[in-house]
Amino acid sequence: MERFRSLTRSIMGICLVAIATLLVSCSSGGKAAVPTTYSADQLSQIAIYAGSIQRSKQRLPELAGYIRNKNWANIDNFIHGPLGDLRTSMNRLAFQLLPADKANVLATADEVSADLEAMSAAVGAFDFDRTNRAYVRFAKDLSTFTDLVPTE
Repeated sequence: MERFRSLTRSIMGICLVAIATLLVSCSSGGKAAVPTTYSADQLSQIAIYAGSIQRSKQRLPELAGYIRNKNWANIDNFIHGPLGDLRTSMNRLAFQLLPADKANVLATADEVSADLEAMSAAVGAFDFDRTNRAYVRFAKDLSTFTDLVPTE
């Protein structure tokens, strides 16, 4: 008789676990709505990253001067120094954005990164024309990136 009670308890336990699993897996689990506007906290965080990117953009005339003078060492130092954190700032900014804005901003950030890599390779080859073309693309893509950043 004791064995029968033990078996009954085990079966009841298994049934309860099965029912609980079924209820949890079949529940609708209200999905969170995707926000359509930025909160003040999000805009504040975006502004921090955007400010860093804007400061880099404001220093582009300095880089253009180094390129014009074929000052290879300063160009390379500038790419890896003041512009070194640009990729990180752009990606961190992009991940603060709403899904509708994020994809386009990330694609533009990838273009900016590719331009920097092309410029760095051209500098390593001491190729003025390639460096200049990469700089022009970089400046254009960086401007496009900053134009995509929401302010409100």
